[in-house]
Amino acid sequence: MNERIVCIKVGGKAASDGAALAALIAEMVRLAARYRFFLVHGGGAEVTRVSGLLGLTATFRDGVRMTSAPEMEVVDMVLAGKMNKAIVRQFQAAGVGAFGLSGSDGRLFSGEPIEAGSHTGRITAVDPKPLTTLMEAGYLPIVASTSMSAQGVALNINADEAAFALAAKLPADTLLFLSDIPGILDAEKRLIPHLSGDGVREAIAAGVISGGMIPKVESSLKALADGVAGIVIGQYLTDGDLERLLAGKAGSRITLEAQRKEG
Repeated sequence: MNERIVCIKVGGKAASDGAALAALIAEMVRLAARYRFFLVHGGGAEVTRVSGLLGLTATFRDGVRMTSAPEMEVVDMVLAGKMNKAIVRQFQAAGVGAFGLSGSDGRLFSGEPIEAGSHTGRITAVDPKPLTTLMEAGYLPIVASTSMSAQGVALNINADEAAFALAAKLPADTLLFLSDIPGILDAEKRLIPHLSGDGVREAIAAGVISGGMIPKVESSLKALADGVAGIVIGQYLTDGDLERLLAGKAGSRITLEAQRKEG
């Protein structure tokens, strides 16, 4: 594969809004000669909604879903079933040969429970062959973040963690996180277009990067050290945003090298 590999972790409006996803797909089709894409998706909000309909209460600890055995059945149904196939169908309707799979398929990624009795897991191994085989055959993989342990126990893996692990293993040229924020913002809520490794650490120390963004940027630095060339955090709202994000004209790009000074 000579094209640059781009892993897109889809979240926010790009995942939940049909028009936004349709615009993203159309743009991916136009850029297919330059990039080889694959997608990773979660769907925690929909899991919580369906769990509620079934009388199950979602439990979180430090922002992490503590997945029970009954809720794991919902996670599999929603992520690897309903959501994955809905995204695959939308790509197929646009003429893209999409192929849906989860971490369990071909042992793309596998893991272990974060604690005894939990179905919330962390990744311990990645085999990129299912992805590379599909991409070499011309398919666009759509990856749901469910997986399994070595003993075959179903696991709910955080989609960000799956995206980091897959992008690092290939490695991907770019790992793009699409969300509902324009990127990393400074204290005055202005977009920070570029951060180096040192810049990330300084921003955390200064409190500019805080809360849930801290584990994402810290995981970004690890993925960069493992071979990903660049990580972009940004927003997809309309046609053209994908190319702007990949070209560094939108969003926040994290790289290992020092920030470039213009002028």
